[in-house]
This record gives sequence, C-alpha cells and structure tokens, in this order.
Amino acid sequence: MPNYEDPLKDYLDKDPERRVKLFYIYTRIMIISTFLIAFGVIMFILLEFGII
Repeated sequence: MPNYEDPLKDYLDKDPERRVKLFYIYTRIMIISTFLIAFGVIMFILLEFGII
C-alpha cells in the first residue's frame, strides 16, 4: 500500500495558529448548527399543531 502524505497535516504543522483558528471555526459552526436544529424542531412542532 503506497504511503501518502497528509497535506492538511503539513498545512497545520507549519503554523500552530492555523490549528487554533480551525478549532474556533469548528466550535462556532457546532454552536450555530445546534441552535438552528433546535429552532427548526420548535418551528416544526408549532406548524404541526397549527399554532402558526
């Protein structure tokens, strides 16, 4: 099996700040997606019961 280099690992190892920035971006995306899912569920329930 050929040994391939990981370009993402090389990109992140050149500057440790990149790893921190990527972590912050992932954290924000996870928080925003959680609120969007909760909002969607609440809207679905309200629409199903005819409140809206």
